[in-house]
Amino acid sequence: MRIWLINPYGPIPSEAWRTYCFPLIAEVLSAEGHEVTWWTSNFAHHFKKFRSDDWLDVEAWDNFRIRLVPTTGYRKNIGVGRVVRDAVFALRTYRRGRTEPRPDLIIHSESPLTFGFAGQRLADHHGCPSIYHQMDLWPELIVDAVPSRFRSLAEMALWPVYAVRKRTYGRLSAATALAKPYLDAVLKEAPELRSKPNAVIYNGIDVPAFRAKMHSSEVPASRFPPKREGDLWAVFAGSLGPSYDIGVMCDVARSLAAMGSSIRIVIAGDGPLRHLVEATSRGETGAANLHYVGQLSPVELAALYSKCDIGLCAYSASSNVEMPDKIYDYTAAGLPVLVSLRGEVADVVADNRIGLSYQGGSSEELLRKLLAITSDNGTMTAMSEASRGVGMRFDKHVQYRKFIEVIDNVIVPPKVQ
Repeated sequence: MRIWLINPYGPIPSEAWRTYCFPLIAEVLSAEGHEVTWWTSNFAHHFKKFRSDDWLDVEAWDNFRIRLVPTTGYRKNIGVGRVVRDAVFALRTYRRGRTEPRPDLIIHSESPLTFGFAGQRLADHHGCPSIYHQMDLWPELIVDAVPSRFRSLAEMALWPVYAVRKRTYGRLSAATALAKPYLDAVLKEAPELRSKPNAVIYNGIDVPAFRAKMHSSEVPASRFPPKREGDLWAVFAGSLGPSYDIGVMCDVARSLAAMGSSIRIVIAGDGPLRHLVEATSRGETGAANLHYVGQLSPVELAALYSKCDIGLCAYSASSNVEMPDKIYDYTAAGLPVLVSLRGEVADVVADNRIGLSYQGGSSEELLRKLLAITSDNGTMTAMSEASRGVGMRFDKHVQYRKFIEVIDNVIVPPKVQ
C-alpha cells in the first residue's frame, strides 16, 4: 500500500538523536513492503535549524521517503512562532497532498491548534482511512502551563480547539497512542472508537541491540570518569531544561558530598541549564558528587549505562509526561528507577517493583529515596533483575508490530468473487 505519515515533529534518521516514533512506524511498515512517505517540517524542532531551503524528498531506505515541507522556524518551544510553523506546515501539506496520487492510508499526529488541517482533511479528500497517533495531550498541556486562576479562561479560549479535535476523532478509522492515558483520552472524546481498532504502542527501543552496545569496545574507558570501588552511580540522561529536576539533582549532589557519601550523580545531555550542571560538577557552587559527561552518542550512552546503578526519571513537578523514553533505556539496562512522574510510568515502577517514586521539585525527598534505594544491596539486586525483565516488554519489535495488527483491521481486502 501507499501510506502517508504526517507529523511536523521529531528528528529524522540522519540526525544525531534517538530514533523518533514515526521512523519506527516507517521501519515496520516499509519492511512489510508498503511504500511509506513521512511528511514532516524542514525546520527541526529539536535542533532549531532548517534541514532544507525548500521542498525536498529524502530517500531514507527502501520503501521509505521523507518529504521535507518548507515552513517557518522559531527559537522557543512555547510561543507564537511555533504555532505559526505548525500552521504553515499543515496548509502546505494539505495543498500539495491534494495534488498527489491517492494514498491507501494516512497515519497522522498534529497539533490540534492547527485544527487537524492536514492529516484528516487529506484523508477526507482522498477518501482513505486514517489513524491518529496520540503522542501527548493537547491542548491540556497548554492549559496546565497557565496559572491556576486563569485556567478556566484558557479552557474557554481553547474551546474551538477542543471542538475541532472531538470532530476529528469522530472521523478516524482507528486510534493509537504512546501511553494508556493518552488513548483513554481519545476514547473518552470519541466513544465510537471503542468499537474500532485501537492500541497503546509504546515508543520502545531495540533492546537486544541496546544491550549489545552497553558492552561495546567502541567507547574507550577514558571517555567517562573513573568509578571507584564502592561507588554507586545514579544517572540522568536527557535535555537539561526547566521541564526536568536539574537544580534538584545538583542540590542532592552537594548534599551527598557534604555527607561523604559514595553515591554520585552522573548527568549526560545538553540544554539551557547546562551551565548549572557544569558549575556544580566543577565545585563552583560547593563541593558536589556530580559528574557531567556532556552530550553522548547512542553507543556512548549505552556504554555509560553499563557503569551505572540507578536511573533517574527526574522531571519537574509540573510535568504531565506519562511514559518517558528514559524508562525504556533504564529497563533495557536493568537499572532500578527513581521517578518523579505521577502517571503511567509511576504505575509501571511500583507494580513491577523496579524502583521508587519521589515528589518532583523536592531535593529532600529525592535524597531520602536515593539513600533508601541504595541502603540494601539485596533490594537493589532484586529491583535490577525485575527492571531487566520489564525491558523486553518495551522492545520496539514487540511494540511496533501492533501497528500491523491495527492496519490489518482497518484495511479490509476485497473479497475474492
